[in-house]
Amino acid sequence: MVITQPLPTVKTRGPGLQQEIAASFGLPEDFANAPRETLADDMVLERLDLKVLKMAPEVTEWHCIRADHAAMADADQWSDLLDCLRFADQARAAASGGKRVATLISRGARSALAAALEARDWPAAEAELARFEVMFESHEEDYAAAHLLAQAHLDLAWAKRLVGQEGSLSRDMWKETTAHVARAEDVLSLFDPIEEMSPILAATRYQLVRGIEGGRTLCRDWYEDWCDLDPTDADIHAIHAQHLLPHWFGTLANFDREAKYAAALTDAQTGDAAYAVFYMAAAEILGTFPPGMDVQQFLSGLADFQAATGCQYRANLVANIMVELMEDFAIEGASKSYELGLTRAALSDLLWNRLTEVHLAAWRDGATGFVFALNQIFGPALLRGARIGVRGNGLAARMPDDRAVA
Repeated sequence: MVITQPLPTVKTRGPGLQQEIAASFGLPEDFANAPRETLADDMVLERLDLKVLKMAPEVTEWHCIRADHAAMADADQWSDLLDCLRFADQARAAASGGKRVATLISRGARSALAAALEARDWPAAEAELARFEVMFESHEEDYAAAHLLAQAHLDLAWAKRLVGQEGSLSRDMWKETTAHVARAEDVLSLFDPIEEMSPILAATRYQLVRGIEGGRTLCRDWYEDWCDLDPTDADIHAIHAQHLLPHWFGTLANFDREAKYAAALTDAQTGDAAYAVFYMAAAEILGTFPPGMDVQQFLSGLADFQAATGCQYRANLVANIMVELMEDFAIEGASKSYELGLTRAALSDLLWNRLTEVHLAAWRDGATGFVFALNQIFGPALLRGARIGVRGNGLAARMPDDRAVA
C-alpha cells in the first residue's frame, strides 16, 4: 500500500540555494524536493537488514553500573565504593554514550534514597541520609564521601520542595529543606573542586545555586569551573541550560546568546555540541525549543554531539530530533522551507554516514518515527523495491538482486 505523508515539497529561497545546500552534503541537486509518496510502516520494516533494538545497549550499560554500586552501598562497602568513585572522577571515565561513570556510580550509591524519595517515604529517606552521615564520619578526608553526603542532602531538599510546590510548602518543611541545603554547603566547603580536580564535586557545588543566597550570581562562575574540569561532558551544559530558563535565572530572550556562549566556551573540544545540548535540555522542560534558534548552528551542534562519542545511542537520539524539527517546519509552511531543506539534508547525512542500528525507545513515535525518517531519505528507492541495510558507517539502499541504489 502506498500512502501520502503530509510533508510539503521544499522551496528554498533564491536561485541555486537548493543546489548549494544539497552540494554541501554531497546530495543530488533535487534532493530537497523529496517525493511525497511513501510506503506504509509495516512494508518498510519488512525491508530492513539491520539491528532493530527496543532499548539502546548504552542504557543497559548505565543501569548495570548503577546497580553494581547500589549493591556495594547496600552492603556498606564504602571504602571500595569511594575508591571507584574517585578513580572514575579523576579519569573523567565515560561509559558508552558519553555518560560519566562517576555520575553513574554516585546515582547507584544513592539508589535506596532515590527510591524512598520517589515513594515520598520521608522516614525511609531520613534513614538513608543517616547512613550517609555515618559513612562520612569515617571518611571525612575523602572528597568523594563529601560529594555523596552533600548530594544526598540536596536530593532530599529538592524532593521536599517539589512536593511543596504541588501543594503548599509549610513553614516547617521549608525550614527542613533550608537545613539540608545548609548542611550540603558546609560539607562541600571542606573541599575545593578546582584543587581536587574533581568534576563530580563541581557538579554538586553547582546544584547549590538553587538554594543559597547569591545563587544567581554564582551560577555562571561555577558552571565555567565545571566546564574547565571536564569540557566534553554534555550533562554540564544540559544542567546549566535548564537553570537559564525563566523559572530559574534566565529569560527566553537571552537563551540563544547563552547557548552561543556555551558553544564558544568548549568549541576547541566539542565544536557546536554545547549549542545543541542547550536547546535539547530546554525542550525537555518547555516541551518545545525556545525561540531564536540558529538552525544551522543547531544542526552543526547535533552532528558534533553525535561525533563526540560516535555511538548509536546518540545517532538515534539526534535523528529523532531532526525528524521532529522537520515536522515542526513542515507545519509552519513556506516560511520555514529553507530550514526544512537544511534539516532534511542533515538527516540524510546522519542516516547515510552515522547510523547503523535502530533504538526504538529513542524515537518519539517508535517504529513510526524511524520509518518516517527512512521514507524521507530512501523513499524513491523503497518504492522501487529496495531493502535498507548497513554499508560502511551508515545505511544504504540495495535492490533485491544486490544492486546498490544510486
